Amino acid sequence: MADELVLTEGVGAGNFFRTAAAAGAVAGKSVIELDKDYHHPEGHAVREFTLAELDALTDRVAAGFQRDGIGPKDPVALFLDESVRYLIHYIALTKIGAIPVFLNSLLPPDIAATFISRVGAVAVVCDGRLDEGALDIPSYDADPYADGPFRVFTHADDDPVLIAHTSGTTGVPKAVQFNHQGFFFGIRQQIGAELGARVLSALPQSHASAISVLMSCVARGSRVLLSTGREPEHLAGRIEEFRPELVAAFPKVFVDLCRLDLDRYDFGSVARWMSTGDANHERHIRRLVRLGNHRDRSGTMTPGSLFIDNFGSSEFGFAMFRQVHSPATDRYGRCIGRPFDWIDAQVFDDTDKPAEHGTVGRLALKSPTVTAGYWNDSLLSEKNRVRGYWLTGDLAYRDEDGRFYHVDRTSDSITTPRGTIYSCQIEELILRQIPEVFDCSLVHSSATAEAPRRLVLTVDLSSAEADLEALRTRINAALSRARLPVVDRIVVKESDDHVGITGKALKRTMRDAYQSV
Repeated sequence: MADELVLTEGVGAGNFFRTAAAAGAVAGKSVIELDKDYHHPEGHAVREFTLAELDALTDRVAAGFQRDGIGPKDPVALFLDESVRYLIHYIALTKIGAIPVFLNSLLPPDIAATFISRVGAVAVVCDGRLDEGALDIPSYDADPYADGPFRVFTHADDDPVLIAHTSGTTGVPKAVQFNHQGFFFGIRQQIGAELGARVLSALPQSHASAISVLMSCVARGSRVLLSTGREPEHLAGRIEEFRPELVAAFPKVFVDLCRLDLDRYDFGSVARWMSTGDANHERHIRRLVRLGNHRDRSGTMTPGSLFIDNFGSSEFGFAMFRQVHSPATDRYGRCIGRPFDWIDAQVFDDTDKPAEHGTVGRLALKSPTVTAGYWNDSLLSEKNRVRGYWLTGDLAYRDEDGRFYHVDRTSDSITTPRGTIYSCQIEELILRQIPEVFDCSLVHSSATAEAPRRLVLTVDLSSAEADLEALRTRINAALSRARLPVVDRIVVKESDDHVGITGKALKRTMRDAYQSV
């Protein structure tokens, strides 16, 4: 039935949930559970939705927006407490052809207001997060509801269905446009992939990936728990209670989970962990794949789980690369695997020519899933296109077997007297060889007339008892053996310091903060 649903002519991201609710076999199986109450307009608290219930509710919200004059191609911003309301408004607004604009609840209000203005939103749904008068557009504190019929919009393939934003690791977030068929393309291609009958999604509900994963789960008739609590103890408890076969989250959620004594918890139901975003470190993957149980290729239940490491960025409606790890696999070293079959991946050198195998360059992709561009910023969109490919902002190389390896973000590589070095690559080496370092980030200070550029390593330690100078000596010995420059300073950093709204390390703010260290 999943194949029939996603292959139905005209089905895409803009009408998927409405179509799924009308498909009896799928609608009768899929249930979306919540970890906190949604207050229904009829006055009762809701902790789960069937597709039929979600469809009926979003009909009322869609009718409310249309009553207020909101119609096709109108951007409507959503700046809310993390909750199922993002999904409800996504479905309701796309039913009338309006464009949901997702803002992460952790964005500072001034940046959120600037972002909303730049995208030209005609209204904002906001639960008190913006100062009164910050925007000269209508603001909804509560969800609009109306009874009665409304005009359902029919999407063309290229009609926009979502404006999301980047994680802001290099500054103010950029507005990313997703269209009806492009946003749905990867889901259609991967409909045969196994996810499991019970899925826990700890992805931010204000992120395109949360909508994408949920569409994949609903198409398969899965029961899904949307977990807004991502603190490690909370998440571990939810896994024990809900018994998911798959847990989906961003990398930092899995890193934080590894801070726990994992043997204290019952993770026996988990067959797969699925991460999307940056590549994950070997150190943390190995801790997770020894947990749970999965069926091997022969169908035999086997101890341990699989870690699906999806490498992607906000500009893609679906992951770009996939590397699957198990307790028995050993391909790490920043390997992100091969691109999906429908993606043409290239590594370009500084002259915009394909780089030789083994040579680091700018990662670029051509895919039906790539964003249509940055909303209201055609110049920036064009600067991210090279020879018909979209630059991801990453540095990578390809080996002779067609596997890709991610070494850094383009903004984070470091020029030294001994040549260019790549922070992610060095961090991976340190985490593999120095057990006291649970996580780390390598940045540099700016060179001045008085002082040369210095390398600063921020460390998140496995134990509070550590001699930093002795640790630096051991780290530098490992770097010297690899013929890499040594670090000048080590700084202990708390796990949540210099972290962006989606959990990514903000190396630009670290460079500023540790300039004088």
